[in-house]
Amino acid sequence: MDEEKAFDAGESYLCEADREPSTEWRTVSLVTAIFRLISQQPEAGGAAAKRRHETVCAAAAELTARGLDAVALVRYGMSQEVAAPIVSALLIKLMGGESAIEGVDAQAWCEALGIGQTAPPGDEPSTPEIVDRFTEIILPAILRIRQWVGSASLDELIGLTPPQAGDLATAVAVPADERELYQQYRWLVDHFAQTFYRDWKTTSLHNELRWLDGDIVSPCTDELMHDRTVPRQELVEEIARRAVYRTGIPDIGDSISAEMTRHAIALLHKGRHREAVAIFEFGVTQRPDDPGIRNNLGFCMIPVDPNAALEQLKIAANMGYDSTATNAYNQMCCYWALGRSRAALNIAAVEWPKTDSEPRGSLLWRLTALDEWELYDSEDPRLAIATFAAEIAHREGWQEQEELWQANRNSPADQSNEVP
Repeated sequence: MDEEKAFDAGESYLCEADREPSTEWRTVSLVTAIFRLISQQPEAGGAAAKRRHETVCAAAAELTARGLDAVALVRYGMSQEVAAPIVSALLIKLMGGESAIEGVDAQAWCEALGIGQTAPPGDEPSTPEIVDRFTEIILPAILRIRQWVGSASLDELIGLTPPQAGDLATAVAVPADERELYQQYRWLVDHFAQTFYRDWKTTSLHNELRWLDGDIVSPCTDELMHDRTVPRQELVEEIARRAVYRTGIPDIGDSISAEMTRHAIALLHKGRHREAVAIFEFGVTQRPDDPGIRNNLGFCMIPVDPNAALEQLKIAANMGYDSTATNAYNQMCCYWALGRSRAALNIAAVEWPKTDSEPRGSLLWRLTALDEWELYDSEDPRLAIATFAAEIAHREGWQEQEELWQANRNSPADQSNEVP
């Protein structure tokens, strides 16, 4: 292990991913493999579902052989990721549509949870109606789903297999000692599979520090824990940052938000823009202070109401949405659609001098030859800004600005180019 290089759970896993999990795999790779496969959208049968099941089981067997209870790791440490697709499927059904979460039988889960008809026949429900139903139906069901996660077999957890009808109609409070298990095994997931400390649970950070100081023992052997080195100073800095700013505490809402995003993207690809907008309108009612949901709402609105989209995007930016290049590009799309080309280039000029440590891929809109919006995956939103700015300048006949933005696009790392 190269201690001079920063730890990257994904890189470690990818180095192993061309082989089946075995005794040769690092512990971080085994945990990361399970975490990623549990977190990704489940498949409904077929070769992909079979391979997913076999890989998780093989990795779990190897971890258990090493003395780490892999079933408990999934059951307690990954309970949010297991539950999120089920909750999302119920949410989508509640909104009046069929479940678009592949691999989740929403109707069978409704029966297991004792949930009756989630949406009356006829017109699609309004956002306030969805909020009321979510509060009355889905929120109480989440505790019962977590109860199922705490007792299901590994095969059932992997396949999201619903229990018999009515088995989860009532909920039992989680015992205090079991809540401790959730924290302990989430700590292991964060330790082995979460590259960045900002993604760790706060309790995981605290447990890691106490373990480093010799105050507590971990749920697995120290030998396994040392497969990843955690610098104490970096840990202390993240703990201090959260104490001051009260940030970086992920919850099940993060996982559900990811599922909502996946469903919305599927709708956008089908041209069902207003339905995608409705998903994030609902998301805003549940998490009004989440800048990511605000940005996604604005993004979905661009083809249908660029003025309203711009308002949501500005709110997201003011809330501190972390991918400023993505947000700026989205605002440029709005200004272009509103016939405000100068404003679009002004946004580009403000954003361009900023630098991100690593480009973050984003789903963006771009104009077709017919002046219609189409989706595309951008590996670098900042480069997309330069490309779009050059296109806007070209369409407006602003030759000098077109040449400048073309130069920026061709030399994105060169910060010497001035912007108007």
